[in-house]
Amino acid sequence: MQSSKKISVLIKLLIVGLAFWFLYQKVFANESFLEIKQQFIYILNKDSYTDLIFVILLMALNWSIDALKWQFLIVKLEKVSFWLSLKAVFLGITVSIFTPNRIGEFGGRVFCLQYADRIKAVLVTIFGNLSQLVATVIFGLLALWYFTLHFSTPVFADFFDNSILVFGICLLLISSFLYVLFNISKLSVVLSKWKFLKKYEDYWSVFSKYSTSEILIVLLASISRYLVYSFQFYLLIRFVNIDVTFIESLTMSALTFLSMSVIPTIALTEIGVRGSVAIYFFGFLSENVIGIMTAAFTLWIINLVIPALIGTLFVYQLKFFRK
Repeated sequence: MQSSKKISVLIKLLIVGLAFWFLYQKVFANESFLEIKQQFIYILNKDSYTDLIFVILLMALNWSIDALKWQFLIVKLEKVSFWLSLKAVFLGITVSIFTPNRIGEFGGRVFCLQYADRIKAVLVTIFGNLSQLVATVIFGLLALWYFTLHFSTPVFADFFDNSILVFGICLLLISSFLYVLFNISKLSVVLSKWKFLKKYEDYWSVFSKYSTSEILIVLLASISRYLVYSFQFYLLIRFVNIDVTFIESLTMSALTFLSMSVIPTIALTEIGVRGSVAIYFFGFLSENVIGIMTAAFTLWIINLVIPALIGTLFVYQLKFFRK
């Protein structure tokens, strides 16, 4: 038992150390940091703080919705309070900040649980992330269709209306993702047909615990989070003095988020990738490259770095070993 406690303490110290080291490397040691910092300070000295304060408040709303969603999902395995769920969300961000594609998020959350089966808890967390991905895909594909209408020239204009083709493909993909989400319970039936997976049938069956109405609630929560996140980006784009409409900002941010969802990254390298993708899409609206980069960097700081730092305060509550 004493050995388990020592290992647990070492893992917790390692998590905190890695989190701070990676954050330092990617924030303060970032080659673009000085230029972005100068731009940021220049804007703060010149303009109102209102938009920036509102973005920070929306960060709290964003992660509160996520905490409520996870609390709603995990109750099938263990009843947790909103406060514990919120701490689990922050811990997930802390652990995920230095892991590929944020896979550490699952461990950061499930190790907060006292009784629930951890494998089932991971699967439930993955299901929650899947619902968020579906929301990203829905808005991203609709934005792609809007983009082909207003920002690109149809390639096959002589043969057919390209926008109709794009709309048809987007609608098919959206329908496919929604079908998978709302029929997730059938996954256990499909997987049980494979002999080497049949022994894990009890784990897959966790998806059958959710009714269609409950899945709809989870999807609506994911859409709410997505809209909050998109509105934050719009406020920051406006904060850096780029004149765009909300629809234009929603379109380009949706394409940015969709692109990010299919590009394998470590959370800490996202700022470089996200900044480049944002510059590409918002470049159709403005030539203010440093402004776009500043908005993307600030959104990343507010929605990932600050929550990751908050999460380090709760690392001591992670339970790697149960009695």
